[in-house]
Amino acid sequence: MSTDSSYPGKLRVWDRPVTLRHEQPNGSGGLAVQGPHHVADFAARLYTSEALEPPASAIRRLEQAEPYSLQWFLNIETLRHTRQGRWIPRLLEFSKHAGETLLCLGHGLGTDWLQYARHEAEVVVCSPSSSQLELVRRNFELRGLRGRFLHAAPVSLPLEPATIDVACVAGLLEIAPEPQTVVEEIYRVLKPGGKVLAVAPAWFDVHFWQRSVFIWKRWRRRGGRDEALHFSRRGLKRLFGRFVEHRIHKRHLRRSEVPHLWRWLPLPLLERLMGRVLVLKAFKPLSAALPAQAAAA
Repeated sequence: MSTDSSYPGKLRVWDRPVTLRHEQPNGSGGLAVQGPHHVADFAARLYTSEALEPPASAIRRLEQAEPYSLQWFLNIETLRHTRQGRWIPRLLEFSKHAGETLLCLGHGLGTDWLQYARHEAEVVVCSPSSSQLELVRRNFELRGLRGRFLHAAPVSLPLEPATIDVACVAGLLEIAPEPQTVVEEIYRVLKPGGKVLAVAPAWFDVHFWQRSVFIWKRWRRRGGRDEALHFSRRGLKRLFGRFVEHRIHKRHLRRSEVPHLWRWLPLPLLERLMGRVLVLKAFKPLSAALPAQAAAA
C-alpha cells in the first residue's frame, strides 16, 4: 500500500480538529464534524454521519461494536448502502471499474471508496485532512484492501495530467470555496474519455417543495437549509461545462420526510421529484487529447 511521504502512520483522531462531513439526511449536505470531542461522542458522530443519519431503531438492530474496529466499519456499510441509500452502489458504479485508476475526493470514512478497491480498481484517495486519511486507510487495511493515500488539497492534486480513468467526488463541491477550481483540477488529471461521478445536494429537494407549497414553513427556523451550497440540474451541468454527455440523476429520500399528502406515491418517483442529492455522470471529451498530440508532433 503506497502513501504520500507526509502521511502519518499512526492513527490519531482526537488530537486536533478533524474535517469530516457531517451529513444531514440528504447524504451530502451539512456541516463538518469538528473535533476534538469526547472519544465516544466523536466516534458516534462519525458513525451516524457516514451511515446517513439512520433512525435509532436501525442502529439498535446491529450489534454494538468497538469504535474503529472492523465490525464498526461493517455496521456503517450495512446502514449506508440499504434503505434510503440503496441507490449508491448502482449509481456510483462500484462494480464497473475493475482495472481502472479511480480518484476519490470528498469527506468521510471511505465506505464507498473501498467498494471500488473490492472490485479491483486502483483507488487513489486525496484529502487535505491527515486525520481523515488515517481513518480511511484503517478502513481499507481492516478489509485487506489496497489503496494510495495522498495528503493534498483538491485544488492542487499531486498527480500528473491525464493519469486518472475515473474521478468520484462527493461531499466536497458544496463546501469548496471555489468549486470551479476543483472541477478544473479533476479535468486536468482525467484521461481524455475519462469519467467523473459527482454527488451534490439538490436545490429542488423535499425542503424546497415543502416551503413552496406550505408557505408558513418559510418563517420556521427549524427544517431550514444547511449552510452548504445546493445545485440545480442546470447549475451542476454548467459547473461541469467542459465535460460532455452529461447525465444527472436525483435520489435520496426517506418516505417519512415527504408530506402526508404525497406519501402514497411510489418512492422511486418521489426521489426523482424531490430527492436530496444529484448524481452527475459526464466524460472528459476525447478531443482534449488533440492539442497534446499536436504539440508532440
